[in-house]
Amino acid sequence: MLFSEIVGQDAIKAQLLQSVQHNRIAHAQLFSGKQGVGKLPLALAYAQYICCEHRTATDACGVCPSCRKMAKLAHPDLHFVFPIVKTDKKSICDQYVEEFREAVLANPYLTVDDWLSSLAEEKQGMIYTEESNEIIRKLNFKTYEAPYKVMIIWMPEKMHNTCANKLLKILEEPSYDTVIVMVSDNPDLLLATIRSRVQNIAVPPIEVAPMVRQLKSVYSLADAEAAHVAHLSLGSYSAAQRLVSQSEKDQWNLSQFILLMRFAWKSDHEGLRSVVETIEKKGRESAKNFLAYVQYMIRENFILNLHISELNYMTKEELEFSRKFSIFINERNVEEITYELQKAEQEIEQNVNRKIVLFDMALKFTMLLKK
Repeated sequence: MLFSEIVGQDAIKAQLLQSVQHNRIAHAQLFSGKQGVGKLPLALAYAQYICCEHRTATDACGVCPSCRKMAKLAHPDLHFVFPIVKTDKKSICDQYVEEFREAVLANPYLTVDDWLSSLAEEKQGMIYTEESNEIIRKLNFKTYEAPYKVMIIWMPEKMHNTCANKLLKILEEPSYDTVIVMVSDNPDLLLATIRSRVQNIAVPPIEVAPMVRQLKSVYSLADAEAAHVAHLSLGSYSAAQRLVSQSEKDQWNLSQFILLMRFAWKSDHEGLRSVVETIEKKGRESAKNFLAYVQYMIRENFILNLHISELNYMTKEELEFSRKFSIFINERNVEEITYELQKAEQEIEQNVNRKIVLFDMALKFTMLLKK
């Protein structure tokens, strides 16, 4: 991956380039920021630049043997750690590394949900305890070709605590030729002892102008449509990709949200039961994603009800329903509705019976929407 292939993030690129040029490469770094802003592409480009044999002032050369291997994510001094779904036969990342390479090469802005769903529907991924021994073993290798060996740990917040604790010593006292780059969507979920041992690089949302240019180039969108998608994406290129493709998952979430709110307003208990059963059958991860989507829609409808259109980020389909529905989301009920959604999401995360949790929440909506 070259820096020139990354959407926006010019300030972060300059910071990373200077750290290599001035020989100030921190041995352990944390690239943190919201999903889709380009943290993994930046880590890949950074690794390629560090190992490039003929790097320039602005990028890796892209043609040396090291760059050609990096372009395939197959350099012997580049190592990956990422969440996996454990099975009887597979419990470490190397057993999934070919699939991971293919997924990242197909889309460097890959989200963790997309990656895990490609392995197994409705399974929560993790970096398991067994991985700590693999990490330590790889970081004790001598470099093969490059001046540094680079390990990219994608989604370190998914590490089992035992695995995370085993890494503390190597994070504090790595060998001189080791660079560890952690790429995190939720750094607050990391152990404080890990956060204190890494240099944090906060990656901001992508600026509007480069986002618009990328959307026009890749998807051939008209100026107005590209600007609209860039606005809705909130600086996340993965969100922009999803908005352009309008995935089946998004359409399903919207359809179930509309049914849930209509049946709740009518106090139609049979209708609510049918919606709850539909959501429950999709599994735990889908239920959590749906509840996160409903929280987003409640926030958007509350903003719409306040008539602050510039702060709205809904698609045309969402807006079509929300123009009439938004009047029911107001200052008298928005906090309670949000609380019930967050509580339901937390209880489902803790493996409480999904059907009971969702139906209880839906019944409360029948009263809250009438406030």
